[in-house]
Amino acid sequence: MTDNESIVFSRNTVEFVTVAAEYCAYLERSGELDRKEFVSTMLKLLPLLYIKAQMLPEDEPINDSDTLEDFVTEESYEVLRITLAELLGNRDAYLDVFVEEMQYSDTPITKNISEDLSDIYQDIKNFICLFKLGINETMHDAILQCREHFGRYWGQTLVNTLRALHEIEYNSPEDDDSEPGHHNDEI
Repeated sequence: MTDNESIVFSRNTVEFVTVAAEYCAYLERSGELDRKEFVSTMLKLLPLLYIKAQMLPEDEPINDSDTLEDFVTEESYEVLRITLAELLGNRDAYLDVFVEEMQYSDTPITKNISEDLSDIYQDIKNFICLFKLGINETMHDAILQCREHFGRYWGQTLVNTLRALHEIEYNSPEDDDSEPGHHNDEI
């Protein structure tokens, strides 16, 4: 087995691919789920995804090209984001303090769980699609790109989103389907 193959088929890579594929498949089924089930599962999947991404191997790229092919279209991204926003309803928005613009702002920065999960999905789905091509050199470079993007972009997004999902799961009033400021008078 060559060094490239040992990275591509290492235990850490295979475990990450498994969790990443499950994350993508679960989000793709999100339109069939209720919010409680979705949040509960995300609180289990996201930490696992974070741990497995941290364990991806480091190496030098094989190909000189800086960009690998993207598979997630704007349209499919937007369909997923809207589906997640509808599922999360009035619990989609949260305040984020780990945004670069925050240091220059007197007002809180609002983010959306649906957008964050879709951003993570986009990067991971592109990775999974590249991996499915079965070309060792492409798979190798896709691993490295995914690890780099995890460190630069979606790792922090994942952690921030996890905090927001934790709030929904453990600190939400029982009647969190109503709009903020409105009370449900049903008994």
